[in-house]
Amino acid sequence: MGEKYFSLEERMRILSAGTKYDSCNSTTTCHTFTPDGRCIQLYKTLMTNRCSGECLYCPNRCGRDATRASLSAEEIAKITWDFYRRNAIEGLFLSSGIVGDPEHTAQKQLDVIKGLRDSGFPGYIHVRLMPGTPRDIIREVSLYANKFGINAETTCRSRYEEICPNFDYDIDILRRMSWTYENVKRRRSEVRYGEGIVGSNDTQFVVGASGEPDLEIISTIEHFMGEYGLRRPFFMSFDPVPDTPLSSGKPSPLWREVRLYQTSYLMKDYGLKCKDLEPVLTDGGFLPDEDPKMVMARLNKDLFPVDVNNASYEDLIKVPGIGPRTANQILRCRPILNYVQLSNMGVVLKRARPFIKVGNKVQASLEAFT
Repeated sequence: MGEKYFSLEERMRILSAGTKYDSCNSTTTCHTFTPDGRCIQLYKTLMTNRCSGECLYCPNRCGRDATRASLSAEEIAKITWDFYRRNAIEGLFLSSGIVGDPEHTAQKQLDVIKGLRDSGFPGYIHVRLMPGTPRDIIREVSLYANKFGINAETTCRSRYEEICPNFDYDIDILRRMSWTYENVKRRRSEVRYGEGIVGSNDTQFVVGASGEPDLEIISTIEHFMGEYGLRRPFFMSFDPVPDTPLSSGKPSPLWREVRLYQTSYLMKDYGLKCKDLEPVLTDGGFLPDEDPKMVMARLNKDLFPVDVNNASYEDLIKVPGIGPRTANQILRCRPILNYVQLSNMGVVLKRARPFIKVGNKVQASLEAFT
């Protein structure tokens, strides 16, 4: 279906829904986290859902009979400012279909965010760049965006060719991720924290679109963290779209997406490696539908219960319900006299109690719990 006249409100609705495969929901807003852990709300939109790409899973793929719409750079800037001034959002998440070629599209994205910054916009800006974006445009984007990156979609060249036939995984994706990291490092060396915009590298996987096991995804995340400074991976469960080549495919369960997020936090915040997580996986390389940290604790019963008044930081963060922040708070506030103190610190006692000891008190034996 060709693009026809729609009101601004109609186009906003169409293009917000079109970001489903970039931010995991189809509402007008999404959330992200700042470096200090604060959760903020962003207005999310595509510039356009017209696209020359033929990704097999995508509702916006070229040739699909779909309602098409676009927003100009000026319209996106105005909408963002209007929402921001009403305290409805704290920033912008911007993606797009590919119109013409990646360079043209990326330049239009740059026009949006540069225009916002030039007009004094102080909010958070997250940009999803296009495969094949030129190096000089990535460098310019790094001057204005808080977070930016290119979707890897899957784990390797062969799987990528199956679902995204228009692009080259090594050149259009991995090389661009390298350039993104190059600019992130440069900006961090130029700007002191709190004095300017410092971006970070991110990417997304469409989970289940090419049949990859979780072990492959986890291994790829580890590689990306080391090679490209990946800060946070995003995950989107594959959901077959009518009138696409994968319309008869099997949807990936939403819980799988959740477990991958939990696993990625263990890698990013706890420093775990792929090999540390392998015991959690099934023989086929998939995560079970259970919190991976809880599974790891049950597989290592000999480490527990942990005495919160004597344990090291490394031992405390192995306890379900205790994360890096609460572990540090425990270390600062010892001695811990009772469970109420732990609860006030943010420890999730429902999860943690079978694995900890406060003084000589243990709620239940680990054997009984497991």
